Amino acid sequence: MLQPFDYDPNEKSKHKFMVQSLLAPPEMTDMEVVWKDAKPEELMDSKLRCVFVMPLENDNMHDAEPKVSSSSSSTLKSESSTLPKSASAALDDTEVKKIMEESRRLQQEVQRLRQENKQMREDDGLRMRKNTAMSAPQPSSSSSGVGLKEEGASTRLLALSVLFFVIGVIIGKLLL
Repeated sequence: MLQPFDYDPNEKSKHKFMVQSLLAPPEMTDMEVVWKDAKPEELMDSKLRCVFVMPLENDNMHDAEPKVSSSSSSTLKSESSTLPKSASAALDDTEVKKIMEESRRLQQEVQRLRQENKQMREDDGLRMRKNTAMSAPQPSSSSSGVGLKEEGASTRLLALSVLFFVIGVIIGKLLL
């Protein structure tokens, strides 16, 4: 079934792009092989949002090139500055090694935290099973004690309500 919607004509001039980058070794010449052999943890992803502004009708025809809005132009500049023309020219080898080492360290930490989370879930599951196993035989013996306590509480409540009723009647007779 078709649903009504608000059509925004500006939406067709907005685009999002996923930009993937990879640090390639300087001795590699075949980029196809570099991309095929890349591990997922070596890839760097970033979103690029562009808004194309159509020129006004009274502008010249040679100015009819699509323009990028100021918010995305800064993104474009930062993306173009981070994407080096060659890996060795833009970044120092020491910086690359530091970045890769930190990436590996963070991935190891994520892996360790996942293992710890999994272990905690297993421990919680065992603890819950032990609690249910220990509490299962007790309901038959403890239910009679709980029943007596509830019965005693209800008789107390009944006695107090009768007492308050009698006191209320006496006070009512005295005042009237």
